[in-house]
Amino acid sequence: MPRLIRPRLLAGLVVGLVGLYALVGFVLLPYLIKEYGVPAASEQLQRPVVVREVAFNPFTLALRLNGLEVREQDQTPIIGFEEFVVNLRATTLFFQTLGFDEIRLVMPFVAARVNREGKLNLLGLVPSSDKAAAPVETATGEPKRMMPLEIELFEINNGIVEFRDESKAKPISMDIVPIHISLRNFSTTQGSDNAYAFTAEVGKGEALAWEGTVSLEPLESDGKVSLSGVKLKTLYQAVQDRFQFDMQQGELALSAMYHFDLRGQAPRATVKGGKLAIRGLAIGERGLPEPLVSIPVADVEGIQFDLEKRSIRVEKVHTADARFDAWMDAGGVVNLQQLFAPAGSSGEKATEPVSANKKTASEPWTVGVDVVEIKNYQAKFEDRTLTTPGVLEVDALDVTVKDVRIPFTKPLPVGLSLKLNRTGHVDVRGLVGIEPMKADLEIKITQIAIHPFQPYLDRFLDADVREGAIDLNGSVQYAKEHPKGPMLRFQGNLAVNQLLVTDRKAFEDVGSWKSLAFNRVALDVEPTTVRIGEILWQEPAVQAVMESDGSLNLSKLLVASPPGDAQGEPAKEDSRKSAAKTDPLTIIIDQVRLVKATAIFRDLSVVPPVKTGVTDFGGTIKGLSSKQIKKADVDLAGRIDHAAPLKIAGKINPLSEDAFTDLVITLQGMDVTSAGAYSGKYAGYGLSKGKLSLDLKYKVSQQVLEAENLVSIDQLTFGQKVESPDATSLPVPLLVALLQDRKGLIAVDLPIRGNLADPDFKYGRVVISTLLNLLGKVVASPFSLLGKLVPGGGSGDDLQFVEFQPGSAVLADDEVKKLALLEQALDERAGLRLDIKGTTDAVVDGAALRRRKLMDRLVTKLRRERGKPVGPEEVSAEEEQRFVAELFAELQAKQAGVSGKTAEQAESTPPSAEEMKERVLAEIPVADADLEFLAMERGEAVRTRLLESGKLGNGRVFLLEAGAADPGHELVRTQLALGAG
Repeated sequence: MPRLIRPRLLAGLVVGLVGLYALVGFVLLPYLIKEYGVPAASEQLQRPVVVREVAFNPFTLALRLNGLEVREQDQTPIIGFEEFVVNLRATTLFFQTLGFDEIRLVMPFVAARVNREGKLNLLGLVPSSDKAAAPVETATGEPKRMMPLEIELFEINNGIVEFRDESKAKPISMDIVPIHISLRNFSTTQGSDNAYAFTAEVGKGEALAWEGTVSLEPLESDGKVSLSGVKLKTLYQAVQDRFQFDMQQGELALSAMYHFDLRGQAPRATVKGGKLAIRGLAIGERGLPEPLVSIPVADVEGIQFDLEKRSIRVEKVHTADARFDAWMDAGGVVNLQQLFAPAGSSGEKATEPVSANKKTASEPWTVGVDVVEIKNYQAKFEDRTLTTPGVLEVDALDVTVKDVRIPFTKPLPVGLSLKLNRTGHVDVRGLVGIEPMKADLEIKITQIAIHPFQPYLDRFLDADVREGAIDLNGSVQYAKEHPKGPMLRFQGNLAVNQLLVTDRKAFEDVGSWKSLAFNRVALDVEPTTVRIGEILWQEPAVQAVMESDGSLNLSKLLVASPPGDAQGEPAKEDSRKSAAKTDPLTIIIDQVRLVKATAIFRDLSVVPPVKTGVTDFGGTIKGLSSKQIKKADVDLAGRIDHAAPLKIAGKINPLSEDAFTDLVITLQGMDVTSAGAYSGKYAGYGLSKGKLSLDLKYKVSQQVLEAENLVSIDQLTFGQKVESPDATSLPVPLLVALLQDRKGLIAVDLPIRGNLADPDFKYGRVVISTLLNLLGKVVASPFSLLGKLVPGGGSGDDLQFVEFQPGSAVLADDEVKKLALLEQALDERAGLRLDIKGTTDAVVDGAALRRRKLMDRLVTKLRRERGKPVGPEEVSAEEEQRFVAELFAELQAKQAGVSGKTAEQAESTPPSAEEMKERVLAEIPVADADLEFLAMERGEAVRTRLLESGKLGNGRVFLLEAGAADPGHELVRTQLALGAG
């Protein structure tokens, strides 16, 4: 019986122990955890800790906790989970291994919050301690090795992380849900490869995935990491307070295969097959809805990374369809510069000093990118520093860079193309070196419209460039280090085509051309030389208008600098100093070719308005050079008003330091009727006919001007007289008659000399002054001009009078010769008339007439006595003396009868013969009619002599009313005057 009791007792004991074990496991342990463990945890954490359910299976060693939460004092949950299951594998304990069949965490959550003071609530869960726990050491002093750990299945399902940061100006909110982590057959034993998988969602469609294997001894992992649909706006919240822009849109995707291990002395890490993709990136100004930067597509493909080799390799960087909206404010700051500057900064770049002694001991990293590709980029830039903002638009921007290697050891193949302001195209291809900086590029620019740059032109041009485009093609070489050549070299062609400039106030075209081309340009900089094969200027046209107020439209097209603006003065002074220090610039232009140039001038300041111009003007200038000895050949020709030929020929050298000019300018047969308004205004007469010709010669050397100006006007004919307050006081018709030869030609020679370095020398002013002086002299001394027309005419001053012996109207031989010269001169000036004014001197001619009357009486007496004709030349002196004595006696007797005295009483002393003659002559009367008749005889004598050859028509010689001669001359002068016929 006892033998039976013992097994039963043993069985009962076992059952009891098992029951007790079950009671402790199923009931007591959960109770203790809830009643003591949870309060202890709450006390330790100083926060409420609650658990909804605790269950333990002592037979499977599985512990399950449900509804655990750690709360703030206001009962707000901080961390917790819905279910936690841990299933210990008891058998592994016998092998000194900690093993678990399963560890599962369902719906764990973390509510991380940073308050306004910047304190993270999770930090309150960590107990404060002054000293960190020291690692457990063995008796030998080495850290004790951890017990091997094995987990057959580790899972986290539907994990949640909530993050709130209220310390920022704009609070940050981020939720990561759901989080899934799976780890199978995990072991910390050496050589174990543990498969794992991790997935999480930051938001809807924002996924993080991580899978692969991991080994802890040694630490080694292979796997794949991927991000998809991650909102950049979500990530940007973490750093948004550091910048001044808003991340409005954008998604990030990333994937890569990696390997990491610590088996060697240094960690090894590699990345292969990496891809980075950004879609729909939009960045804008804070608080504004419109994006300033939009990048729809950005991809980085074929990313490779090797930590041991210190290398990064990328197969391709590709981005497309981006748009940038930028502007520069009135202060000169670009908005994007401010946008991406750190918060609180002005946007200016700050550079930190780099110590020259700072060196890196390790090998430098190498970076390689096979292809960088930018496609279809757009950009809009607005310059608000201008009165009218300037807008530039870039479209279809494509950039390709190949074989990028850092450090830069060889030039990079680059390609760039874009559209500028819709019509322009830019294409650049070639090689660019970075270290040192150098480039070898082919550039082609076509149809770059000038009009969009109008706001920049407004700074100095008060006109609208309505049309016009720039073309450029050629090669550019640049080298920062250039010991054997220039720093910059350009070889190619440049052209400005279809230019049209309009006066914005008058709404009229003022200038245009079909093309201005600089062909075969070779430009070097440092040292600087310029060589141009040809400058071709096709169909340039200019419209010059003199307004009614006397102002010239072209002079108003340039914007005047504000008074007192001295900003440019230092620059000018510096430029002069710089020019003095540097070598003279070498410029060579093989040929300048002008084709069909037109210059139209309209003058609205006169009535009727004047219009004239140069048309079909063209030709060449060959051999321009800044070298002193070189002279360029000039051959230009055109027409005035489509008719009169104009030609310019000679040699010039305007580019040298000592400018040289030797030009001949000729104009043949320009109709002057178009300038009739000027004639009416300034001469007082209109123009009905005439042709102008010019023969001008200009020489300039050593800044000394020598000019010969031969001006010819053929058949100048005035029209009706015009009343004008501006008309000259000079006798214009007489001037014309004096200057116009028998063929109707007026030729005026105006030689000019002057020093161009003299600031008071103004060529136009000197020409006008010289002309007025010449005309004044002609008017003041018209006979001087006539004297120069004929050989022997002398000064011509004595041609303005004819001298007669007193009392005589007979022309002396010298006067006859003089009249012959005058006749010849008048024949050369068919437009002149001659006015003859016969004159007498009452004293000189009166005495002569008395002597003639005395002789006439004596001749009459002798004729009666002799009974035959007697001439004055036949009268002897004795006969004349006796006759005078007789007349004197009669005079005495007459006077004695009147006084009552005898002749002996009247004359105490007998007079001499000469005294008697004077007294007799004094008693002979001379009437005014006698003098007038003598004056008329003299005038008739002069006229008769001038008309007898028939060269001068009667209509050109006029007798004026007789008058008194100018006294003070030995002979009596009959005055001659000139007038317009």
